[in-house]
Amino acid sequence: QMVPCTPAGIMEILREYNVELEGKTAVIIGRSNIVGKPMAQLLLEKNATVTLTHSRTPHLAKVCNKADVLIVAIGRAKFVTEEFVKEGAVVIDVGINRDEEG
Repeated sequence: QMVPCTPAGIMEILREYNVELEGKTAVIIGRSNIVGKPMAQLLLEKNATVTLTHSRTPHLAKVCNKADVLIVAIGRAKFVTEEFVKEGAVVIDVGINRDEEG
């Protein structure tokens, strides 16, 4: 199966750091066909319980705060704050954005 490079890279990072996915809760912020949707499929294949969200998901911080694994794939700088992240969660942010410095 052909997997886009960013989701494949995220899975490699999770493997490299021995992050257990089976039975874990994973939340993905970003529903693109290039990252979000394929990422959801890859995590489901590892028996994670997956929630696919986006910037307009109601109560997004509360949803994300339940995640054991949080994958952020939106192009907004500083969108995810402390309230989004459960203590001990694994967070991988692959979003691309530009600021005044480029």
